[in-house]
Amino acid sequence: MILSCQNISKAFSENQVLKNVSFHIEDYEKAAIVGINGAGKTTLLRIIVGELQADEGSVTLSKSKTLGYLAQNDAVDTSNTIYDELMSVKRELTDTERQLRECEAAMDGLEGIELEDVMKRYSNLTHLFETGGGYSYRSELTGVLKGLGFSETDFDRRVSELSGGQKTRVALGKLLLQKPDLIILDEPTNHLDMNSIAWLKTYLLNYNGAVLIVSRSWETRSTAP
Repeated sequence: MILSCQNISKAFSENQVLKNVSFHIEDYEKAAIVGINGAGKTTLLRIIVGELQADEGSVTLSKSKTLGYLAQNDAVDTSNTIYDELMSVKRELTDTERQLRECEAAMDGLEGIELEDVMKRYSNLTHLFETGGGYSYRSELTGVLKGLGFSETDFDRRVSELSGGQKTRVALGKLLLQKPDLIILDEPTNHLDMNSIAWLKTYLLNYNGAVLIVSRSWETRSTAP
């Protein structure tokens, strides 16, 4: 089990929004909370991630597990390009890659113990790079951007110049690349077209972790203005 919610209750003034809500999420489970607007879905998520305090009940996240949360209309605002902003998630890999190149350059002209030391460090860095997905992270990043509706001509655009919906897609892309043990998404399809929704559905179904999505009911979404 990765997440447990027990008897969560929350009221705002006289309005009882949540009462005795209990459920749990297992490792690698894919789950959804579906309901009409005002049913308390976002309130429950904010309690889970610690943004709100429940009146009663408890939330337990398993030790050593990581959680990633994308709120409705969550957005990134930075002067970085779209590509560089997502690449910032992979900073450990880019740093390791830089150190590998430095080791390769340092090997020229070395011999004996000094060469052995550099080669040993190079071997350790190579292991970290390989196990961290170093040979695929650039193609993975490109795949996420394209899946979320960005074309290659968009990659060099400044995030600060994007619309609110595009900034939310950048935030979603960063969260997916961080690969937490549990992804929590609140209405993630609001700013996606049909192709991107289909891509995200496939991505999450195959995600090597747990996923919790909040959405309105299909009937509500279909008749909403």
